[in-house]
Amino acid sequence: MREETLVRNLLQYQPVLEGMLTAMVGDPASAEDLFQEMAILMTRKREEVDEDCKFAAWARRIALNLVRDHRKKLARRKVKPLDDDVLESVSRVFEDSDLELWNARRDALRNCADQLPDRERAILRRRYEDAAAPTQIASEFSLSRGAVDTLLYRARRTLHDCVQLKLQEPGSS
Repeated sequence: MREETLVRNLLQYQPVLEGMLTAMVGDPASAEDLFQEMAILMTRKREEVDEDCKFAAWARRIALNLVRDHRKKLARRKVKPLDDDVLESVSRVFEDSDLELWNARRDALRNCADQLPDRERAILRRRYEDAAAPTQIASEFSLSRGAVDTLLYRARRTLHDCVQLKLQEPGSS
């Protein structure tokens, strides 16, 4: 596979692959690290693959093997990872997924998030982008832990409903 083709595919599939890795390992930071490992490994192995190979399937196999290696490291540290059957199920969901639909969902989510009040958006960012604990967020925003939990629940529900509506609009994937 040519380097240009690999880079184009990695950039195109990055959101899907990182989503799959996050679903498999449960930690966005670890998923990002694994994606970077995957990109390096794919760069090294690109000449072993035909130009017309199914990139998503190839990436899925590599990701699955990297997650298995990651699980072995966690097991040595006494962390209980997902079992193989669950990993395979998650992996199949992402293999069968439509990249256009993922991109449409991502764009709809960004648009919907932009419509949230500033405070809700800031709290969501602290929780999901920065992986801040709800107790830490409560302290930072002078709220109770229960208030943060309720706000996050309502914001997630609002985002879900908004994304569903946006995806049903004509012209959306």
